[in-house]
Amino acid sequence: MLAIFPTVLSAQTESDPAPLIVIPDTCVALREGRNCYADVVITWQQPTIGNYCLRDATSKYIMQCWLKQKQGTLNYTFDSEQSISFELFDSNTSKVIYTSEVKLQWVYQNRQKKRRWRLF
Repeated sequence: MLAIFPTVLSAQTESDPAPLIVIPDTCVALREGRNCYADVVITWQQPTIGNYCLRDATSKYIMQCWLKQKQGTLNYTFDSEQSISFELFDSNTSKVIYTSEVKLQWVYQNRQKKRRWRLF
C-alpha cells in the first residue's frame, strides 16, 4: 500500500505544467433549477509556446485566445443553471488539448410533486 504513494505524488512534478485548472470547480445554488453565480478563474499552462484558445465545450463559443504564449489566465463570470465544460485547444490545428468543468450543486433539491386537484 505504501508503494502507491510515490507513483501518485510523482504524477505531477514541478517541471510538468498544470493543464487546465478551474477554480472553483463547483458552483452551489440555493435551489435546483436556479442559476448559479460565481467568479471563476481559469488557468492553463503548456510546455511549448503556441497559439491556444479557450472555449465553451457545448456551444463551441471561443472565450479568449492567446498568441505565442505557453500559459494564460481568464476571469470568467459563471451564470448558469447547468454545469459548463471548457476546452483548451490549439488554434493552429483545432486539436482539443484539455477539458475541465464547473459542476453545479444545489442546497435544496426540488422534491415537490405537482398536484392536480380535481373537484367532482
